[in-house]
Amino acid sequence: MQERSKLIGLVGGVSWTSTLEYYRRFNEQVYLAQGGYASARLLISSINFSEILAYQKSGRSDLEADFLVQELQRLEKGGAECALICSNTTNKTVETLRQSVSIPILSLPESVALDAISKGLRCVGLLGTTYTMYGTFYRECLEAHGLKVVVPNEAAGTMVHTIIYEELVKGAVLQRSAGILDEISRDLVRLGAEAIILGCTELPLLRNKMRAECAFLDTIDIHIARALEFAQVLKRTVVC
Repeated sequence: MQERSKLIGLVGGVSWTSTLEYYRRFNEQVYLAQGGYASARLLISSINFSEILAYQKSGRSDLEADFLVQELQRLEKGGAECALICSNTTNKTVETLRQSVSIPILSLPESVALDAISKGLRCVGLLGTTYTMYGTFYRECLEAHGLKVVVPNEAAGTMVHTIIYEELVKGAVLQRSAGILDEISRDLVRLGAEAIILGCTELPLLRNKMRAECAFLDTIDIHIARALEFAQVLKRTVVC
């Protein structure tokens, strides 16, 4: 009998559209790795996105962290052996959260930085919410690993933010918006980016519609790969 893999806990609902993508890809990757009838061992706590979004909009990171601690503790009590928050923006309080649970929290920014370094990248473009692109938490993590980070100008960044919150989190995946991301990605390449981080877990939903001829770092795939390495489903592929 095959040894049981570790139970992976997910804080989902941030948003539900990207959480669906996490669930689908987790199970695809486990099936590809193990075959047969294998699927992923997951424990999901799916939150009401509007609650945490209110804390983010008001800048109340303390209340956001308190909210997330409750979800992470539910996962821990349910037997999860590690935890992922299925959102780039919502990973900004990870260092605080790690003090409140005993299970490892696999940070998305850390996972992306490790993946970029393993690919030999030196300069990356960052797309995501305005909190991610223009805040400090993501940039500081990438820069701590020796990466240079470039972001869109404010007007372009606002367009990306709007596409995320007014379309993707509501399930609208539009060709027009993919074209906008293509052009912004090309601009970042002109600024020196060797690859573009799709730094919001909704942005990969547009990937199949995008046409820009540049490298992209899909944060959902990167996060899942690290979790499956931890769960001993996949062999290690990133430098830790």
